[in-house]
Amino acid sequence: MHIQDYRIHLIGGRTILVREECNGPVDTYLHNRFWRCKPDDILVVGTPETSRAFIPARNILYISTGESVEE
Repeated sequence: MHIQDYRIHLIGGRTILVREECNGPVDTYLHNRFWRCKPDDILVVGTPETSRAFIPARNILYISTGESVEE
């Protein structure tokens, strides 16, 4: 299993830390989903099994990657 850490940097200066499993198609990775978002779209992070956050794309300044872990 491949886990990728992301930092979602919001316009107001806050940062959200997110871990995501990256085993599926590349277009489902967080940074690629954000890349396809329009300003009025909502970016969903997390899973129904854990918890999810619904972030308006217009509030995201940028997304950076962090540590990548192979489990």
